[in-house]
Amino acid sequence: MQNLNVKYNNDKSRDYTNPSLPTGDANLDAASLALGGELLPQLLMGAGSQPRARIPESIAGAPGVLPTPFAAMHGLPSPLAGPYNGVPPAGGLAGLGGFPLGAAGLGVRVPTNAQTSAVLLVSNLNEEMVTPDALFTLFGVYGDVQRVKILYNKKDSALIQMAEPHQAHLALTHMDKLRVFGKQIKVMLSKHQTVQLPKEGQPDAGLTKDYTNSPLHRFKKPGSKNYQNIYPPSSTLHLSNIPTTVTEEEIRDAFTKNGFTVKAFKFFPKDRKMALIQMPSMDDAVAALIKMHNYQLSESNHLRVSFSKSNI
Repeated sequence: MQNLNVKYNNDKSRDYTNPSLPTGDANLDAASLALGGELLPQLLMGAGSQPRARIPESIAGAPGVLPTPFAAMHGLPSPLAGPYNGVPPAGGLAGLGGFPLGAAGLGVRVPTNAQTSAVLLVSNLNEEMVTPDALFTLFGVYGDVQRVKILYNKKDSALIQMAEPHQAHLALTHMDKLRVFGKQIKVMLSKHQTVQLPKEGQPDAGLTKDYTNSPLHRFKKPGSKNYQNIYPPSSTLHLSNIPTTVTEEEIRDAFTKNGFTVKAFKFFPKDRKMALIQMPSMDDAVAALIKMHNYQLSESNHLRVSFSKSNI
């Protein structure tokens, strides 16, 4: 025999001159080939240049399948849309639009629990201004924040635990690279499954807070209308829960006294309990949402603030 042909790198055979050989796992190799031929060109070149990718049934529900926000942008079903348009979240790849990590073609094995993490790691925060309450309010636009921990030894970073994994994905999609308090933050899924509370006697300086029972959760009621009004950050804010006795001038004054310039204001013609208020920039709108959400307008009314899809 002149040559020894090795087809797989695994515990039975290995070609040390070619570390890129597949492992021989039929399911993973099939997934890699299928995605390499159908899904990856669509992700790289855009929805218009390739037919809609067909996800092979053989990899639906495979362990290690991580939903990706790229898929929704390229004509694939979004893992984020399900809970908000009446479609239940899918348990596997079919209907999610994702790619397998750990397949031989990618050469990286990711823990299966990565796809179900509800914890976000947020970095490049303005450590002079950020607080757990500020992060709770801002990320609470996209899900019910359970716990926030600003890292004691790295105060420009924080862990944020959402109520559900799909809420974490939604927040990641809308919040990554957003400017908050003058700095562009970075948001990614954390390897942690929960945010741990500090042990008794452990120094924390108030950097960890538990919001599990907060009355300010927007999505705790099943079927809440808030699910239908989730929009990307914008310079225009949607205001609600306004008492009929409160005037436009009073609302403008409230924003002005808290350091914000109001560019435009408009009550909803058919429902005076709601209004739109436009800030000079998205940065200003983010800061105003953090500051003015739950602002007390009367003895029994607190302002509700979210991002709007409309302009004035």
